[in-house]
Amino acid sequence: MKALAIDSAVPCISLAACNQQKKASVTLDIGMRQSEKLVPAIAYVLEQVDLQPTDLELIALSGGPGSFTGLRLGFAAAKGLQLSTGCPVYSIPTLEAQALPYSCWPGVVVSAIDAKKDRFYVQFFSNGKKQSEPMDAEIEEIVQTIGSQEALIVGPDSLVLHNRLKAQDNNLRLHRLPDLSSSITDALFSMAQKAYERQEAQLEPYQGPIYLRKSEAEENQR
Repeated sequence: MKALAIDSAVPCISLAACNQQKKASVTLDIGMRQSEKLVPAIAYVLEQVDLQPTDLELIALSGGPGSFTGLRLGFAAAKGLQLSTGCPVYSIPTLEAQALPYSCWPGVVVSAIDAKKDRFYVQFFSNGKKQSEPMDAEIEEIVQTIGSQEALIVGPDSLVLHNRLKAQDNNLRLHRLPDLSSSITDALFSMAQKAYERQEAQLEPYQGPIYLRKSEAEENQR
C-alpha cells in the first residue's frame, strides 16, 4: 500500500505516509501555525518513504467531528491532492478511528474529543460495534449512558474526560490508556484500505467534514 493519512480533527495534527513496509509519521502540536506547516509536513513524510504525490494509491482522512479549523485544513489538503493526482480520498469518522485499536476491550469503549464549552464529542462502542451515533454531549449525559458499565475512555482528550466523569460520579468504573498519536493514523490506514478494497465510494468534491454543531461564526451570524 502506498498511502497518506491525515488527522487534523484535533489540535495536535498527526500525519503518516506508508510505502509498502516503510512508514514515516509526524505530529504537529503547534497551535495557530498548523495552516502554514501542514503541507510541508505532508511533503516531509512522503519524502521519508520515497513517495511522490502521484505515487499515492489512497489518502485516509480523519473526517470529524472535531476542530472546525483543523478539519477544514485537512480536507483542503486532501482534496488538493485528489484534484491534482486523481488519488482517491476516504473520509473516516474520527471517533470510529480512535476506537478501532480497542475493539477487543470487553466493556464499552468511549471515544472522545473535547468539544469545549463543557461538552465532548463522544461515541460508544462494544466489541468493535457502534453502540451509538456520534454525540455532542454534556457530562451528565455521558455519565447516564455509561451507567454501571465498565468503560474504557480513549482519544487525545481521554484524560480530560476521565477526570470530569470521575468528578461527576466517583462510582463510575472507568479506565484509560495513554494516547498514542500513531494509533490514529494506523487506524485510518486500516479503515481506508478496507474501503478501497471493497470499492466503496470515495470522498466527493462537494462533501465536507462531519460537524455536530454550528461553528462560532455561524452562531454569531444567526
